[in-house]
Amino acid sequence: MIKRDGFEAAVMISMCKAAKMSNSAHVPEQAFARRFPGRGDKVRKALRDLIREGLVRKHPTRNEMTFELTKDGVAFCRELQEGAQAFAGYHPAFAGDGL
Repeated sequence: MIKRDGFEAAVMISMCKAAKMSNSAHVPEQAFARRFPGRGDKVRKALRDLIREGLVRKHPTRNEMTFELTKDGVAFCRELQEGAQAFAGYHPAFAGDGL
C-alpha cells in the first residue's frame, strides 16, 4: 500500500505531471526523476514499489526504459489531487486569505 504522504506518492505526483494524467504517455525516468536531484536510487526504489502496486507499468523502448500510468495509477493521481485541493481549502496558508 502506497502512503499518500510518503516519497512514493511524491514520485507518483511527479509522474502524473510528466504524463499529464494520461495513461497512454510513455515517460522516460529522467522526465520525472529530475524533480528529486541526488535521489536517483530512492526514485528507482519508489518506481519498483509503484510497479508492484500496479500504478505504473514499465514500457521498454529502443534506447531506454519508459514508464506509463495504469488506469489505477490515474485514479490514484486524481485521489491525491482531490486530497490536496481539500487540504488547500481547510488550511489558511493555502486558502488564499493570508491568515
